[in-house]
Amino acid sequence: MPQGTLDIMKLDGQPVTYQVMFEQNPGGTFVARVDADELVPFMHEEMRVELPTAQTAAQRAEKEGRTRVPGVFLEENNLHAVMEYLEEDI
Repeated sequence: MPQGTLDIMKLDGQPVTYQVMFEQNPGGTFVARVDADELVPFMHEEMRVELPTAQTAAQRAEKEGRTRVPGVFLEENNLHAVMEYLEEDI
């Protein structure tokens, strides 16, 4: 089970979008760009981040522009599923 830091950054522009990055402590990163209204559902449903953690992180990113949440665990199969999901959007 990968453990890492969830890094969410609010990007300038209209509509508002967020960059969601997951950095694994052992190495490797994965990045997504999602619209504001999709941020919490993306983290919770696609990445399987616990809902309260996803909501708090989204609120902090909206208010402060960027937030980092260390110690996030993702199941390996969830991480691969999210990466495949993002590849479909390209």
